[in-house]
Amino acid sequence: MLDRSVAPAAFPVEKILFPKPLHYTLANGIEVWVVSAGEQEVFKFELSTKAGAIHSSLAGLAGMTASLMKRGTSSRTAQEIHQDFDFFGAFWDIQASLDHGTLTVYGLSKHFNSLIPIVTEILQEATFPAEEVEKEIEIERQKTKLNWEKTSYSASQKFRAQVFPNDPYGRFTVAEDFDKLDRQALVNQYKLTWASQKPVIFLSGKISEEQISYLDQTLGKINYSSSELTIPALSTASNPIKIREEKEGSVQSSIRFGLPAISRKDPDYFHFSVMNTVLGGYFGSRLQKNIREDKGFTYGISSSLAPYPRGGYWVVGTDVNGENVDATLAEIKKEITRLQHELIPQDELEIVQNYLMGSFTGELTQAFDIAEKVRVIQLDGLSPDFYDQFQDSIQNIQAQDIRDMAAKYLNLDLMHEVIVG
Repeated sequence: MLDRSVAPAAFPVEKILFPKPLHYTLANGIEVWVVSAGEQEVFKFELSTKAGAIHSSLAGLAGMTASLMKRGTSSRTAQEIHQDFDFFGAFWDIQASLDHGTLTVYGLSKHFNSLIPIVTEILQEATFPAEEVEKEIEIERQKTKLNWEKTSYSASQKFRAQVFPNDPYGRFTVAEDFDKLDRQALVNQYKLTWASQKPVIFLSGKISEEQISYLDQTLGKINYSSSELTIPALSTASNPIKIREEKEGSVQSSIRFGLPAISRKDPDYFHFSVMNTVLGGYFGSRLQKNIREDKGFTYGISSSLAPYPRGGYWVVGTDVNGENVDATLAEIKKEITRLQHELIPQDELEIVQNYLMGSFTGELTQAFDIAEKVRVIQLDGLSPDFYDQFQDSIQNIQAQDIRDMAAKYLNLDLMHEVIVG
């Protein structure tokens, strides 16, 4: 009979070579990266281009432009666009992040040739109808007002603003910013970015040569004559700042504690990632065990690295009752100091190594997930064997490496501290 009081034996997770994507170049120079795998007749089409916040002059402009591209083209109204995608059973979205604009379509392979012309039309013929602009701006204005009522949202936005002052990475949007947006600003942004910047396409699922050929006949015919937009230099804070903001009626306080950090291109990225996992990067982390399980201050706490292409930041985030804010900060600092001065026990290191290897290999079971990693490699300009190096680093890291990373990067004297609640 199975003895459930004894844990089953654990074995190290072996390295899996990262699958190599297929690479095509359309007639107009658009690069297409393809991960063809699986038996289901489905596809994911993802187009990324230089249309993120770093390529806009106003807060909220990049996001609003992406949203309003859905609201009409020269031959389709907003309703007709949505009806067409619904008719073919497709999910689609357009978003702008800090660095990129992304248009995504999930659909059945048999409808690929019916959906791509709509995508092409949106990319080149969006019209931004005045009534749709007014409606969407008002919706986003109200959403923004509601978001700023949340202490977690407010703390995250203000933390990033402190880390990246006078930089698009640190720019946040408030309700009043929508007063500066009008149809002409959106049209200009669209023409500058989506309609003129050559994108990169990531295609995954069960993909055929015929579908690649059809991309060449549609998106491959677009003439991208404009020069590429330049990437602005990054501005990071030279001095740490502490902010404590009271929000009337808030039961809890949101804490954000961290500092500027590294990108994926940095040689220390892999070891830093493992160190972060030990401290607060998974449910069994030291911060969770101390502040959640032992102290009972919070339902959850985590640390994370946001590795943007131009540079990243590292932050600890949690929500606690107001009377526990100072005690929570003290425990966070204590765990960082312990990591900087004490070698992690071998059994704890092995748990983290197995967790990271297991999580990574689990993300290589579907074409869509693999394509997400291919996207990171291409858009961040990383080596093709980046994820093979990542696995090697996880498997070979030593306790001394963890201590070195904490000592090198987690300088308590340089931490920004934002508390809202």
